[in-house]
Amino acid sequence: MKSYLTIAILFLQITVLKAQWSVIDTDQYPRQSWYKYQPFTKTEWEGSNFASPEKMKWFTDARYGMFIHFGLSAYVDKDVSWPICYTRKAPDTGHGAYPDSVWHKWPSKFKLENFNADEWVQIARDAGMKYIVVIGKHHDGFHMWDTRFSDFKITNTPFGRDFLKEIADACHKVNMPFGIYYSQRDWYHPDYSPVDPSMVKASPEPPYFEVLPGKKLGPGPSHKKYIDYQFNVVRELCTKYGKIDLFWFDAAWWGGMFTSDMWDSENLTRMIRKLQPDIVINNRASVPGDFDTPEQQIGSYQSRPWESCMTLNGEWAHSPSPNRSEKSLIRDLLSSAQGNGNVLLSWGPLWDGKFDVVQKKLLLDIGGWLKKYGDGVYGTKGGPWLPEKWGGATYKGNKIYVYVYDWKDGKLSLPAIPGNAILNLKYLNVSGRPAFKIKKEEWQFSRPESPDDIATIIELEMAKPVDGVLNRQKQSFFDSPEYGSAIKTAEVTTSDWKNGKYLLDLKKNHQLTGIAMYGCNDPIVISVSLNGKNWEKAGVINSTKKEITMTTYLSGAEVLGKNVRYLQFNKQGKSGSITFTIYAKE
Repeated sequence: MKSYLTIAILFLQITVLKAQWSVIDTDQYPRQSWYKYQPFTKTEWEGSNFASPEKMKWFTDARYGMFIHFGLSAYVDKDVSWPICYTRKAPDTGHGAYPDSVWHKWPSKFKLENFNADEWVQIARDAGMKYIVVIGKHHDGFHMWDTRFSDFKITNTPFGRDFLKEIADACHKVNMPFGIYYSQRDWYHPDYSPVDPSMVKASPEPPYFEVLPGKKLGPGPSHKKYIDYQFNVVRELCTKYGKIDLFWFDAAWWGGMFTSDMWDSENLTRMIRKLQPDIVINNRASVPGDFDTPEQQIGSYQSRPWESCMTLNGEWAHSPSPNRSEKSLIRDLLSSAQGNGNVLLSWGPLWDGKFDVVQKKLLLDIGGWLKKYGDGVYGTKGGPWLPEKWGGATYKGNKIYVYVYDWKDGKLSLPAIPGNAILNLKYLNVSGRPAFKIKKEEWQFSRPESPDDIATIIELEMAKPVDGVLNRQKQSFFDSPEYGSAIKTAEVTTSDWKNGKYLLDLKKNHQLTGIAMYGCNDPIVISVSLNGKNWEKAGVINSTKKEITMTTYLSGAEVLGKNVRYLQFNKQGKSGSITFTIYAKE
């Protein structure tokens, strides 16, 4: 490949993400977020099992899938498992809202009077989604299929049918790739004990437990039986339902919270590939897997495949919470394609098996947009320019699709591609012809009279096929679009400090993603609050670490963004002038 193109896992050098990433231990990755990047030695990586690039092609071409979160929690319109299960087994901590004696009875009410698998699959197709992943078993341990290895299953409910089989059959009828979500966590199964609770105590930091003095970390005495059970049910899933295109595990490494020996993951994934030779497997079994899994945010560019699982309205199941806008959902899809990744969008039906009509319309509206402009999404690669605040680009063959979100100063200047030239260009979704000029080694585009509110799309026809991305390094990880935009930049002068403290009121709540601060030689402790009374430490900025990100722990994962109104800077030394920028996603 030509020298002007990057071929490495580029994101590791330019940005910080909140997700589960699998990396080789010699890669550069943000050490302050070490627990989100599971490192493997080169020997471990090369000794693991992977799908070939040919078997991955359908997945990387698809770009957009449907994640159906549905189970017992739909009875109370809640997120799956986390808000409902009172008992959470180690290494998970805390409690859900419903006593086990209560939610264990909900299967007796499972009727799904309006469930129609063919309709579900057709909605996905009309919404422009190219594959479906459905919950087989979540952390609550309830089986959504007719398993031989548990009585806690959907065929022992008034519904009485094999839910998973009906969706698999509906997918196969129309050649829709079908994936199964399976959680290794199981707060119901009596033998589940990946961490012996008598050996550890809870900890606020990853991996969220500490080994007690004089004790040794290990599984509980019954966990070997759970591993046997798990091999049985996974084998069952891979042999009862025809072709399975994707297997989605969900017990991320998270700094050692879950490890491959807890599931015998190398042998488990090899068994899956033997039974389903064309399958794609994610990285949440603590082996590298075939793709990385950001959660509730879009990842940045990398050559290794990735998939961001996102929710329609912030909940992992049906919820009356307000839906996200069509604009934000489409932009996330575009930004993921620009970064060489997929979006797996989650929603869930009502308790009776019907989908919310407003949510359904939202997805179908996005599908209508994709019918017009999907050529720049499906089957593309991210590049040749890295995504930034202005937008980004995708390409396939000799076509480049440029998506402009923000025409800063009315112009967009991009590095010219050495050895290639633009033969023709046109807008796909606004009127007029693009104003374009070559300026030294840059291609400069001017803002159209009426830019599109979602993204102005410029199609470039190139003289030669495009391959790879231009290596233009970012100065800050906040340059990446997943961090939103700067909402405030200001200076704190020497006189602004009061007893070494500076208080800032943003006047309303924002989903803060990070703070950059410059000019400080001594450490400054950043604290945040919603009400100005109860404060939480967000991090420390000093002469070597000038940027911190804001995250929230939600449903077992740390996601980008924290709801904040007030900030307090506490200087740990001589008070001097500093400048700061606050970033948020709205």
